[in-house]
Amino acid sequence: MNAILDRHIAAAADPAAAANRLDDLRRDADVRKRIDALPDEMLGRLVHLISFSRFLHHFIGRHPEVLSLLGRPPCFEEDGCGEIGDMDALRLFKYRELLKITWMDLCDSGGYERILALLSRLAEFTVGQVLRSSIETGQHDFIERELCVFALGKLGAGELNYSSDIDLVFVSANVEESRYGIHELQQLAQDTIRRFNRTLEDKGAEGFLYRVDLKLRPWGKSGPLFMTVDETENYYEASSDAWERFAWLRGRPVAGALALGRDLKQRLAPFIYRRSLSTEDLHKFVEIKNEMARVRNRRGHWNVKVGQGGIRDLEFFIQILQIVNASQHEALQTTNTLEALQGLQAAGFVTEREVLEITHSYLFLRRLENHLQMMDERQVHELPDEEQQRLIIARSLNIPGASDDEVLDAFENRLFASRSIAQSYFERILPAGMNGA
Repeated sequence: MNAILDRHIAAAADPAAAANRLDDLRRDADVRKRIDALPDEMLGRLVHLISFSRFLHHFIGRHPEVLSLLGRPPCFEEDGCGEIGDMDALRLFKYRELLKITWMDLCDSGGYERILALLSRLAEFTVGQVLRSSIETGQHDFIERELCVFALGKLGAGELNYSSDIDLVFVSANVEESRYGIHELQQLAQDTIRRFNRTLEDKGAEGFLYRVDLKLRPWGKSGPLFMTVDETENYYEASSDAWERFAWLRGRPVAGALALGRDLKQRLAPFIYRRSLSTEDLHKFVEIKNEMARVRNRRGHWNVKVGQGGIRDLEFFIQILQIVNASQHEALQTTNTLEALQGLQAAGFVTEREVLEITHSYLFLRRLENHLQMMDERQVHELPDEEQQRLIIARSLNIPGASDDEVLDAFENRLFASRSIAQSYFERILPAGMNGA
């Protein structure tokens, strides 16, 4: 057995960490028995996983029974999941499913779009569970008919990060369409939203559910926790904020009164997908692009999200083309980045070669971002400069190579290619002569 373990340790992302963490797990006789019973291929992947994910190593140590979940599909994709009312149980559920998704990532199973979708589906499931637990018994009709939770950002796009805030906006039914009076409606909605946010962010023995970011709501941090459908529509009808249009490109209802949410999203379509753009609109987009360039030039380590040649460069390219063309092309009225890219190809705005080039770059950068966050379940976006740390990340991504130098060279070459592609599309998106970056 020792020879087998030595072989798997040597192949792990971080052999030194693999040896220490495996030894730590195997001190417990029950855990050792479970590990030693794993087939050789699964054992190798387990050693690989714990070598670069410290928090999952600890999770397995606390719950060795989760080793039986390796290779199994996520539960929330099936019908028998039911409702989880106890929040400690829900936190445990989250980490069990996160372990399954990490395993799929490790196995390169089913394309990386699938991993992003599963991370989003887990968050949606959790949001729904917490929302139902945040209302008093007998008042569930309120959240089913009168209060909708919208997701924006990565969750709205259906491509959530491994460790990310979830951007949420809350909308209620209009007072005249509610079975509650105005004061009762306000109190009930505010109390529900506060309990909901607190429950998502509270830490238990297993960790937390999700960090919630509410700054994308109308008027940002100074705005009310929720507004009615009509108030929300009126707010965005009067808005000239280009950032808000970008945010709502990814807005979709994910929990609560979904029919109400779909109605509002339809009402907001003229704001999000304008039929014509003025010179002022274009200048606002240029200002956004220039601000993105200024921000990334102020940073130290390269940032996979907002750095030069990072994820935001490709997203900006796609979203500008969506905003400009979506009113005439319904296929562009999607919240998902890669679905929008496919729509751009169908409408003739990009070629098949460009779609493949952007897709390969985007998914590599998104997987790199997730692996940075997979180590400690922290919202990390900066790639370390230290060669040894970059090697561990490269090996976690299963970058091939006969030696450490070859692995690192292959990683750097792929990173350079992906960044170059992202930067080139970012630089070409706006008219020549308008960009003052």
